[in-house]
Amino acid sequence: MPGDVPPKPEGVRRALLIGVEKVKNFPTLHQAHKDVANMRDFLVNFRGYHPENIVIMMHHKSVSPKLYPSSGNILREIDLIVEQTSQYDRIFFYYTGHGDQVTCKHHTEPDNMDEAILAYTGKRIIDNTLKQHLVDPLPHGAKLFALWDCCHSHTVLDLEHFNCNGLWRTPLKVLTGLARKTKSLSKRLSSSMKDSYDGRFSSKDDSQLRNVSFDPDGVDLCKVTSPDSYTPPCTFNCPMTPPENQIMASVVSLSACKDSELAYDDNVTHETVTKFFIEYLECNPRPSYGDLLSHIRGKVEDITRRRIQAMEQAGKTTHRSHHLRRVSEHEVEIQDWRKCDHHSHCDDGNDTSTLNSQQPSYSSHYRLDLSQIVEL
Repeated sequence: MPGDVPPKPEGVRRALLIGVEKVKNFPTLHQAHKDVANMRDFLVNFRGYHPENIVIMMHHKSVSPKLYPSSGNILREIDLIVEQTSQYDRIFFYYTGHGDQVTCKHHTEPDNMDEAILAYTGKRIIDNTLKQHLVDPLPHGAKLFALWDCCHSHTVLDLEHFNCNGLWRTPLKVLTGLARKTKSLSKRLSSSMKDSYDGRFSSKDDSQLRNVSFDPDGVDLCKVTSPDSYTPPCTFNCPMTPPENQIMASVVSLSACKDSELAYDDNVTHETVTKFFIEYLECNPRPSYGDLLSHIRGKVEDITRRRIQAMEQAGKTTHRSHHLRRVSEHEVEIQDWRKCDHHSHCDDGNDTSTLNSQQPSYSSHYRLDLSQIVEL
């Protein structure tokens, strides 16, 4: 019919799945490789991904050495999948392993800390590098969904919007006019990293942990690295940008926790953020972003309650900071407990209020409409 708008071409769906189970001086993450296999099956059986378009990276005998998750291999595979991506394509990026915070050497972080993921060799890939390789080259129209099942991961892609994607907020207005590209980097001002459950913390032993911020969804501070590319810092009331005004790719990042927090697994029940993500989407194929986040947060809160109960049963109120070491093992749900190593980041105080917090959270290129259907 004259005047009909032709449908958009069907794009290709590709996925890069990375599992880091063991890193020297860090906890072994017993579920990491299983979670990668389960994620692959989920994408193929429930989301229409073709197996040939899924790349798996693990340090395992079933995987070619060129796909062992070293920093060089990870960045190479990221570059390859991004180079293949057209304006109609989708990428699903998944990392399960250890997250960390390292001293920022380029003066672009308000808290002087970069977020990073660890390769199996122990080398870190910082947020700036991840954004440069995975986000910045994507063409307009392409879609990227990234899931990070690791500690300190909320702003690991340095995306512009993170405060405004909380569950309790609603958009106030729509941004009119052309959206602007920005080099604005946003970070949470906090350095509290405490105790451990059985988790994937930024430390030197095995445990998996969570933290909740003091405010409804965490107040993050933003700074701009280039005066020529200024946009207002992300607040609770960032405007929505309609699709016709979006000039960058659509990028959504779901993290297991905030930047200042640790991400816990339960090794007894084999529960991880990844497991919660997969199981919910298998039973609810078309949930909203808000429904998905609410479900995962509820499940994570269950792990937190069990961890606190185990701490009380063990009579422990151990306190951890940036580095940990094993002090004992207990026959409870949370198997390994640690305290601070002698380290410059260590706070020897007794405040354990931040031990009870882990908030899975979104960040995005544009403010996320949490009522929209999840796109993978």
